[in-house]
Amino acid sequence: MTGQKSTHRRLMRVGQMLKLFLEKERVTTATLSREFHTTARTIQRDLAFLKQCGFPVTESGPGVYRLDKDIFRNFELFDENELALIVALKCAVSQLGQPFRKAADEVFNRLYQATASQPVYIHVDESVPLDTRLMNRLLRAIRNRRRLSFHYTSGNNTHPATADPYKIVHYDGFWYLVAKENGTGIVKRYALDKLKDLKMLAEGFPAIPANLDELLRQSANIWFTEERNLEVLIEVNPKAAEYFKRRKIFPTQEIRETRPDSSLIVSLKVGNFGEIRETLKAWLPNVRILAPKHLGNKLADEMNRWMAWQTDPF
Repeated sequence: MTGQKSTHRRLMRVGQMLKLFLEKERVTTATLSREFHTTARTIQRDLAFLKQCGFPVTESGPGVYRLDKDIFRNFELFDENELALIVALKCAVSQLGQPFRKAADEVFNRLYQATASQPVYIHVDESVPLDTRLMNRLLRAIRNRRRLSFHYTSGNNTHPATADPYKIVHYDGFWYLVAKENGTGIVKRYALDKLKDLKMLAEGFPAIPANLDELLRQSANIWFTEERNLEVLIEVNPKAAEYFKRRKIFPTQEIRETRPDSSLIVSLKVGNFGEIRETLKAWLPNVRILAPKHLGNKLADEMNRWMAWQTDPF
């Protein structure tokens, strides 16, 4: 309990310290010591803590410090409590390594920019809890291009696997490892919360595919594939057509035709039906599959089974 109180006091102090940096061009160690009724040594440790968490605090002279405010333009909109929370979050993210620090900084900056017009709410779905120790081991293997072995649970079965780790990705609240399975050469996705007994092997592997980042950018969910050679043609009724015009509901969406009644014919290039199935379900009953016919029948069969289940007496 004493440790928790000490941590809380420190976070509140550095939050207030950050507020002072935002209000002044330069702050001295002596000023901070007087302000917080503590020693210069404690202030030095707090400043080092801020730097460790990624805040650009620099010494412009003996005992004189400044914060690069250009990087964090809207910090002045936050109070001390909110700044203390931001420090804690940035410190937690800093433990995950450079890729996460960079990604988090981009998210923080977007949030800070949005805060300038305060009535903004961004909903982020809750994610599956992240095992930071596992994450760090995976990141180390990816950086060093080292092969991994582990046990993976799929359904009720657990099986051993060996794979070359390429990337850690986050889709729809779940964390995945994108890796090439040894033996088959297939690039698969492994949910991190289903990985057990992870070991880094001595064997290395060649470079990560150069097109992987672009492939991920063109993906709407985890069911992406390298080859998108399946075209799904759908009809969108007039009620939903405006939404499809305003934004793409899938990265490869192309509007092929606008009909006199305002309905649309839309093309979607996918690698497999699973990549688009859940997206189409979300737009029922305002869309229907025109081609390939067997995919339309497959979705209809699935809906019929659901309707039978829904109407079955409880």
